[in-house]
Amino acid sequence: MCFKLLNSYLKVGKCFALTPPSIETDKNTKFRQIHQVFMTLLTISCVTMSVYFRGFYLQYNLAKITVCLLTDIVLCMFCCRIVFETSKVQQWIELINCLKQTTCLLEETENGKEQGIQWKFIVPQVVFWIISIYITVYWYTILGVLQLEQYGFEVLQNYVQLFYTFYVHTIIEMIQRRYKALKHHFERRFLANDKNLNQMGHYACTLKETVNTFNSIYGWSLLLLITFTTLQFLNYLEYNLQSQEFGTENVTQTIIAQVLAILLSFIPTGILLLKCDNVMEEFEGIVFLVSKSSTKLIDPRIREEVDRFGHILATNLPQFSAARFIFLGRTTLLGIFGTVATFFIVVTTFEPKPRPNILETPANVSLYRA
Repeated sequence: MCFKLLNSYLKVGKCFALTPPSIETDKNTKFRQIHQVFMTLLTISCVTMSVYFRGFYLQYNLAKITVCLLTDIVLCMFCCRIVFETSKVQQWIELINCLKQTTCLLEETENGKEQGIQWKFIVPQVVFWIISIYITVYWYTILGVLQLEQYGFEVLQNYVQLFYTFYVHTIIEMIQRRYKALKHHFERRFLANDKNLNQMGHYACTLKETVNTFNSIYGWSLLLLITFTTLQFLNYLEYNLQSQEFGTENVTQTIIAQVLAILLSFIPTGILLLKCDNVMEEFEGIVFLVSKSSTKLIDPRIREEVDRFGHILATNLPQFSAARFIFLGRTTLLGIFGTVATFFIVVTTFEPKPRPNILETPANVSLYRA
């Protein structure tokens, strides 16, 4: 049912004010408010200091400087925003209540499926730290302490991004499983008991309410997450295409380090967007099954009940959105690629200033991007 997995994220996230303290949270205490303010101020201070040390930004053309600064600003806003989200206690209570109300749907379909849940929590974080340590050590052996001054805190910000992405992914997966279970219930029970259709209609409305509450809590953070991923992707792409300017001795290792950094940023966001699309696929499967079943029914009373259930489904579309600016799904991934390609063409139309060799001027390289 994923509540165990969600609890794992809550136990860790509450230490850094990234998540509510627990599923049963019913108020935002004074201590929590002080903790949230402290983490916000700490984030802003560390980002400001990191950007201050990145004097090499001034060597870029205006378009590149804009992209670099926007990336830093959006990442900072994202980290601050998710801290602010933890204060939305009432909406969190509504979200958890909706999930609990539909838990009974899972009783038949998910018996014995909670094994290995902790691995879902541990593996992504272990992979992140292995890759991050490799990248950090690689640049540190070349550039020393300067890289830690410029990008040491960004490693923690990137961890926050990964942690938050999989935390939200867990909630979306809980919603997806409930839609899958709703489809299973319709397949197995509706002909035997008409009352189940009314009950399933109630479940459909509750799940729609769950999605609406989810969008209300996480919408702005997801918008910032997608924006950051797009800018970060553009940054890495432009940097790797210019890698020949940084000497030939470490070109391969440099490209590997940058590609790994791209994957750390892009893959979690991509997985999250695909999971949103999976929810819609489950919903469309229910709608198709209901429509198909209605055409095969002879009893007009039962057909009317099925059509009514189909109408309830049609008016309760579970659409995840990023603050209602964009709807989340596979098309969002195409949008990211399209934006990167378009903006990259614009960037390359500017004549870049020559950049010194990376091995001769340490200040001109970054731990995670140029």
